[in-house]
Amino acid sequence: MLFTIITILSALGLFAGLAFHRFWTTREEARSTIIYVEIFKKYLAWLALRTIQSARKASPKASWEYVKALSLWRLPVLEKWLYIGFYGSFAYLAASGFFFAIFVPRGLYGFPLVGHVMAGGLFAACLAVIVIFKGRDFISVPEPVNLSLALLDPRKMGITAARVKLAAFWLFVLAGFLLALSALLPMLPLLRTAGQKLMFEFHRYSALASALAAAVYVALEAMGAHRR
Repeated sequence: MLFTIITILSALGLFAGLAFHRFWTTREEARSTIIYVEIFKKYLAWLALRTIQSARKASPKASWEYVKALSLWRLPVLEKWLYIGFYGSFAYLAASGFFFAIFVPRGLYGFPLVGHVMAGGLFAACLAVIVIFKGRDFISVPEPVNLSLALLDPRKMGITAARVKLAAFWLFVLAGFLLALSALLPMLPLLRTAGQKLMFEFHRYSALASALAAAVYVALEAMGAHRR
């Protein structure tokens, strides 16, 4: 029950935060006042309008057209199938894991569990290959930091959408490693019942961190946050 509540609140908070970032960076009215209450009112009005517009445009045909337009299909053959396996396995892991965790008291079992384990192996393998060959693209050398009271000013911390996207990528990688570790350890004769239960909960929250990091990365990528 606690995991369900944390998942729902995290998802809502993340959605609200990403929506506000889009509002703040794309709408002129966001900067038309410095009064927080007025900004919040404008944000809520914009969010309601965007939600209605998105709901009206949503359809299986529109979703299929979006999928067909992805740059994934124009990649070289090996790279394309690597990403298909990566995205497909992660989508199944997230869908099956969160659905059974939230809606099925018994948890994951049967053929969905077998599929979950197989998808987990494919996901771990694809993630390792992607980190080896693409990880260098997500490493930036930070500028030297001078110790001063200016570090306490949020406006001078250098927190940008591009850097948040980089952080989301590495958080996703870390969470993926912890997911694999927490899935493999219970299979070894090392843990007692209490340790197995701990690994089960650790696996759940690693999955939540992975899903949230992926959502942040995808959203910022769609908004055009470049690496800088």
